[in-house]
Amino acid sequence: MTTNRAFLLRGLVAWLALSLLCCALLYAEQIRRQYWQFDRAFGLLYSTINTALTQNESVIPVLSGGENLALLQQKFPQIEALETTIARPLDAPRVEKLSPTSYWLYNPYRQIRVRINLASFLQSAPHFSAVRLSMSTPSALGPEHWQWTRQFQQHFQPFTLQASATPQWFAVAWLPHLLIVLCWGAIVSLLILLLWGRREQRTDRQRADYYQHARLNTLGEMAAGVVHEINQPLTATQMWLQGGMRQLDNGRPEEARHAIHSALTQTQRISELLTRFRAHLSQEDVTLTAVNLAHSWQRVGNLLEREPGSERIRITHSLQALHVRADRLWLEQVLHNLLNNAIQAQSSRGEGWVHITSEASGERVCVTLTDGGPGFSAEALKLALMPLYTERKGGLGLGLTLSESLMTRMGGSVMLTNTPEGGAQIRLWFIKEA
Repeated sequence: MTTNRAFLLRGLVAWLALSLLCCALLYAEQIRRQYWQFDRAFGLLYSTINTALTQNESVIPVLSGGENLALLQQKFPQIEALETTIARPLDAPRVEKLSPTSYWLYNPYRQIRVRINLASFLQSAPHFSAVRLSMSTPSALGPEHWQWTRQFQQHFQPFTLQASATPQWFAVAWLPHLLIVLCWGAIVSLLILLLWGRREQRTDRQRADYYQHARLNTLGEMAAGVVHEINQPLTATQMWLQGGMRQLDNGRPEEARHAIHSALTQTQRISELLTRFRAHLSQEDVTLTAVNLAHSWQRVGNLLEREPGSERIRITHSLQALHVRADRLWLEQVLHNLLNNAIQAQSSRGEGWVHITSEASGERVCVTLTDGGPGFSAEALKLALMPLYTERKGGLGLGLTLSESLMTRMGGSVMLTNTPEGGAQIRLWFIKEA
């Protein structure tokens, strides 16, 4: 269950990170588009006013002062008035400012002046925070985030156009952000399901391997027990046959002697085969290596977390000594058998717990597994390690026997006790890994 929660937590973190990153990029792109919209609007406004200023400088030199103002305004709406001047010096200023958007434009050679008003052009861009046409040195418009400044190139009208705008931080489309969050949620969920399915398949394969290994070891223990039980009556038969041969040697027919000798030969052969088979089962070579207890315990817990009744069993650990000399598969088989027994012992109670600890003691490591079950009976404390002994209905009585056999072959030992509270306590002694 802890592994599943960690798996889901990683998926949630990935979903949040990807959603936040993509939403931040989309938000930045939308703000950037706002900037380019303002920038295009400023460029359009500059081109419009620049055209009007060019018209002013091209029209003023050809005016005589007697033109019809109404007809003139139809083509040049920025012209408000046309007047003649008297004896204006040729070197006098060509521009006389009236307001921020209006001014007199003089032609001293023809002694006329035209009043120009550019307010209508500036009012055509109301989406800017501020727009200003400076006839002197421009200054900052304000604290707005974006500002534009551009000077006109007309010789007699060297004005500067300024504009400013503030990003509309909340005037963005929120639906794409929601779609991004939902899409990443669907993608991450799909990936989690795929990865979780692969992990479950891998766990199922490991569980099948453990059960297969357990069955093979169980068959080995059963075969060893059968050999042990059969060898004793065979030895007794051999002794009786030898005695019979001696009696027959004292006067029995030769045919009887031949039959008894043949029977003796066959029993000796059977005994040798059984002895050889038993030796093969119990003397398999094993290479002990450094094994991490925490990793083995985690794998065993993952294999048993979906067993019937295990969801109500709280499994905890406090491992101080982490490395022992053992065979990893055999160690996990022992832990698997003991944890499975602890879960089965508490399955009828509705809830329970299992706790495992490890500590070093000299050259040995003691691993203690304690549960909250009913514990061992007095008889079980004496016979639980014997083959075929069990107090659980439907049990084979080979789990603890197999565990003891594997511990012995790894140079360790098993000790069964009960806690003062009544639960079972099993101590496993291993060789300490240097």
